[in-house]
Amino acid sequence: MTAITSYSTGTISVAANGTAVTGVGTIWSGTNVRPGDILQIGNFQTIITDVTDPTHLVIPPWGGGAQAGVAYVVWKVSQQRIAGAQAMADVSALVAALNTTGFFWFVDVSLAAPDPSLGSDGQYALQPTTGKMWVHAAGVWTYLGIYKGFSFRGAYDNAAVYSVGDVQTTAGTSYVWINPAPGSGHPAPDANYWQVLAAKGDKGDTGAVPWSNATTWATGTNYVAAPPASVVVHPINKNLYVCIVPHLSGNFATDLAAGKWLLISQSATEAASGTALAIGVGTRVFSAVTGFSYQNGVRLRASSNGSPTNWMEGVCLYDPAAQIITMTVDKTGGAGTFGDWNFNRVGQPGAGDLTSSLNLSELTNKPAALVNLGVPGVLAGYLSGLKITSPGAVSSFSVSPGVACDRNAADMIILSAGLTKTSAAFAAGNNQGCLDTGALANGFYHVFVIRNPTGSGSVDILMSKSATAPWLPNGYTLFRRIGAVWYNSGGLFSQLLQRGREFFWPGSAMDYGTTTLGPTLTTFALASVPSGIQVLALVNIIGWSTAQNTMWWTHEVGITDNGPGYGVGGNGLEVTTVTSGNVADLRVWTNTSAQICARSTTANTTYRCFTRGWFDPLEG
Repeated sequence: MTAITSYSTGTISVAANGTAVTGVGTIWSGTNVRPGDILQIGNFQTIITDVTDPTHLVIPPWGGGAQAGVAYVVWKVSQQRIAGAQAMADVSALVAALNTTGFFWFVDVSLAAPDPSLGSDGQYALQPTTGKMWVHAAGVWTYLGIYKGFSFRGAYDNAAVYSVGDVQTTAGTSYVWINPAPGSGHPAPDANYWQVLAAKGDKGDTGAVPWSNATTWATGTNYVAAPPASVVVHPINKNLYVCIVPHLSGNFATDLAAGKWLLISQSATEAASGTALAIGVGTRVFSAVTGFSYQNGVRLRASSNGSPTNWMEGVCLYDPAAQIITMTVDKTGGAGTFGDWNFNRVGQPGAGDLTSSLNLSELTNKPAALVNLGVPGVLAGYLSGLKITSPGAVSSFSVSPGVACDRNAADMIILSAGLTKTSAAFAAGNNQGCLDTGALANGFYHVFVIRNPTGSGSVDILMSKSATAPWLPNGYTLFRRIGAVWYNSGGLFSQLLQRGREFFWPGSAMDYGTTTLGPTLTTFALASVPSGIQVLALVNIIGWSTAQNTMWWTHEVGITDNGPGYGVGGNGLEVTTVTSGNVADLRVWTNTSAQICARSTTANTTYRCFTRGWFDPLEG
């Protein structure tokens, strides 16, 4: 009688009145456990209502008390296992076939080994995903190894992941991965991971020597092209040739022209000649030249062996058969006649644009060279000459020759000859107008030296009401302010005397006068100095007061103001009570509106300011 089949691999746990059963080491597959089978723990049994997965079952509430990690039995009595008679017969036939030696049990990818409750001795288990195979012997599964086809992965990649059967190549040898665990970062030939599949072969035998030893070429000699090919040294030019067509030598030049020789190395040997020749330009012919290797058009220097500072240079032609060098001499050194010439290859001489002895005098465009060297940037603010002469009572003024750096340090402006200019609209040249734009008006005009950098690069003089942005004539882009002149409504320029960067009136003008100067700071403009720029006004101050010890001073608008006094200073003082007065010559910076300021310690102080001239920094 056949016993009821069962399954009992692993252990299980279930809570009191619990409906979930958890297994450890169990494989509750559709074959081992099915809904309807009976679960028994000890003396208690219950029906299995569902198989969740290989380690979890569902049962009715368990009445056998809590169980943890205990043995169990599943009785395979489910109605799902029952079929008809013919089906059972077919199943019996199938089971008989499955129980034959060689039958494969397939192992799920999630399992590390076959279910120990399955299989009979002589049967095999296979895990297709890894290629692992086991055989059932003596009642247990025995691991045989991995049976998997090769996967060719090309050249080794240290970052790639390799597994069993992967093949890669390193340095010409093929290796197959043998470690059961996939991995990366294990270059061959590490034996823990790789086994040689196909090793790189040994080097073959050395072939025949391609060339024979070099010999001096000779006529009437059999030369061969097959290995080893004949190699010869030309007796004159010392070049090295290999034979490429077998032949009996006759004339070397003829054989070379016929393609029987191939030049493989050109000699570096330099020539010598004993021909007595005088140093000089023109054609020079050197005969009896031996031991040279030159091409037509080579440039050579022939220098005396005993006196190397005596030499000739030029482009050469040569005739190796006649042993003649013809040199067209264009450069020489030294003088005399010599017959001990050594030849050396030299480079093409420069164009001679710059010669040390000429100290850059050969430059054809010196202003452009100065710009390219960045000189204007170094000389920013430079001004020399360009003195303004305004003698007065005439309708023109003059500017002397000089040099100035452009306002923006872009280039230098050079006035090579003095110019006289009138108040008419600008026209280039001497005794022409210089007004930039607008109608003439009584007052100061700023004077500029200007330059047109294109074409002839002309330099001229311009006057403008603007101190910083004159209207420039067409083509003129470079400019620099060089001073100021006064134009009056009578059509004449007033007299001005320039000394360096100081400008003086022939007399003086009272630009400001008051009898009410007091402790409140008073700001006033000087009509006798140009506006639009800051200048150092040269002023004469006269002041007096009826109050003894009255002190006053005059200063720049932009500085911090303090009331004059014995503790802080001043530049004028009334020392009596009879208004004897005080006089002082001062230099005071104006603002761009030509203003300065003054104050006194006592009200109703009489104050007068006379302007004698000004210092102009001419900074732009």
